[in-house]
Amino acid sequence: MAVTQISRIQHRRGLEQDLPQLSAAELGWSLDTRQLYIGNGTLEEGAPIVGVTRILTEHDIDDITSNGAFISYTFKGTAAGYTVQTGSSAISPVVRTLQAKLDDTVNVRDFGVIGDGVTDDTTAINRAIQQIYKSTVSNIEPRARRTITFPGGTYLVSNPILIPPYAKLIGDGSQSVIIVQSQGNRSVANVCDSTFQTGADLGSNGAILPQDIEIQGIHFFNSNTAITQPIFVIDSASNVKVHSATFRSNASAGSYPNLVSIATSTSTTSKITLENCKWYKGGNGISIIGTEVSSIRVYDSLFDNLSNTAIILNDSKNFGSIGNYFGNVGGFVISNGNNANYSIGDYFYNTNQARTGITLGNLQISSSQQYTLSSTDLVLNPISNTATVITYEIRNNANARFGTFTYTKSNTQILYDDSYVETNPGVSANISANTNCILVSVASGTANFKFNFKTFT
Repeated sequence: MAVTQISRIQHRRGLEQDLPQLSAAELGWSLDTRQLYIGNGTLEEGAPIVGVTRILTEHDIDDITSNGAFISYTFKGTAAGYTVQTGSSAISPVVRTLQAKLDDTVNVRDFGVIGDGVTDDTTAINRAIQQIYKSTVSNIEPRARRTITFPGGTYLVSNPILIPPYAKLIGDGSQSVIIVQSQGNRSVANVCDSTFQTGADLGSNGAILPQDIEIQGIHFFNSNTAITQPIFVIDSASNVKVHSATFRSNASAGSYPNLVSIATSTSTTSKITLENCKWYKGGNGISIIGTEVSSIRVYDSLFDNLSNTAIILNDSKNFGSIGNYFGNVGGFVISNGNNANYSIGDYFYNTNQARTGITLGNLQISSSQQYTLSSTDLVLNPISNTATVITYEIRNNANARFGTFTYTKSNTQILYDDSYVETNPGVSANISANTNCILVSVASGTANFKFNFKTFT
């Protein structure tokens, strides 16, 4: 039988301000706001709370996506076992819209970045950076200087990523976020000024120079085999901090790019900190090119598979290196002798371990070492081709010898001197040198030998 009529069932209706307490399962329609409610019922009926519950309808879509009247956010903090007070009182919490809450974080995916290792993401990444650190706003409005996050992925670029003042780029990790330059002899990323100018144009037309930049957990990689351009460029900048990043090239023999270049195209560069980073494969790890570079710090980092030099200081001043590991590299640190540089606790894998210690300018003080001496000569390789001073202690039970051994080598002769004092009856030890090494032994038995090197490099 065909349906010819639907019976009309009336529910409560009226203005939102006149919404009454509804009975259990009773419906109420707010005419002016187009919102639907249902009664909770009483506690005796089993309701967890007396009142009404709002029912989602098609008219709530605008509230969800814009003003948040239906879906709003209030921080609870219940994981600690209690609800925190966010407002001026417990009954007036801070309520925010869904849009405001989601806008707390900026993700490159929000600007069309894909990160699939196939799509060219250059335009989208630079769009995200240029819109968040907009030149007409970020220079005067701190609230525009937001953190941009990079979720795990491989991001192909065909031109350098430009990083302006006040930028903070955070990735999921240097082995999870890889920005790959795939289009030849170009840098992966450059710092730039507030109008996104680089090189000789930095700071022109009133632009703010690169400053207060922070980068973390990103891998910068040029996949091309024949390149001369650096992977990452820090130019005319101040207060730049890079944490847990990797700088890598795919250069073949005959190509010796700088992985990180620190330059001064238009202004001085200072206060650059690189911590827990990795420089891998290429010519030089860090090359300081400008003449007005100061206060560069490198901490707890790795330099490996570099065909040339790990760090080239040139005319920079006040360079500090602490706790770094230098693996398979052509050379370690090139200094002009007046850099006021220092090295503490750096480890050099493919050379005498005595290089691990403290370096103050050209003065190198090794860490203390300890060996057991016997009648067979212990062979020590000097860390200098000119002069080395060894401060030592040789102890056999209560008997001890304290001394300073000076070793000087030239093209024609070896000179050495052993100045020491002994307890009575002393230790029967012998220290000598030849053109290749220093030899230490005791006449009989064994003795504990502690020493360190000091030399000018």
